[in-house]
Amino acid sequence: MAKNEDLKPEVGFDQAKMYVWLKGLEGKVNNLNREINVLKNDLSRKNSQLKQEMKTFSEDALELKREQTQALQKIDLIIGELKRTAGVEEVATIKKYIDFWNPLNFVTQRDLERMVDRKVQSLQMNKESENNARHK
Repeated sequence: MAKNEDLKPEVGFDQAKMYVWLKGLEGKVNNLNREINVLKNDLSRKNSQLKQEMKTFSEDALELKREQTQALQKIDLIIGELKRTAGVEEVATIKKYIDFWNPLNFVTQRDLERMVDRKVQSLQMNKESENNARHK
């Protein structure tokens, strides 16, 4: 039975021990409150940074969407212009005609007039020579 008596709590309590114990708890609670405040401030700061990054990301995405729309409009414009241009078959036909006509051998109007004038002068000289030869 002596052992049971040793296990019984003391009827009274020591105020000094209680004070030290309460002060220890108070210090721990204060430390926890400081840590919670630090975490809240950090979380708030991170939250505002994320909001700013999301806003920037959203603006960038909107700008990319605008650029994509502009690029698609330009592509549509290019496709429309290409549809109005000559196709391979048409170009081949035109090439055949150009090769057939051979524009490098075309004569200008001035060249033609010179050649006609020379020919006329040549014919006139021949007629005069024949006339001179007949009269002799």
